[in-house]
Amino acid sequence: MNTDDKLWWAIFRNKKRPYLENDEYKMVCEIHAREFNHKVDYVCKCNPTRIQQFINEINEKFEKL
Repeated sequence: MNTDDKLWWAIFRNKKRPYLENDEYKMVCEIHAREFNHKVDYVCKCNPTRIQQFINEINEKFEKL
């Protein structure tokens, strides 16, 4: 995870709200693509389970740093 992503993720994780802003949604998808070496997949916002899966997977990597 690059320095900018680490900083952004640390701030993002501290936000306690039940929704994602559009820019946060895009950043989650982009960070996930970089960290898991795949094309950026802007998953459907109607599928919060998939977005949460992206967040959980990034959190696992973040916590190992």
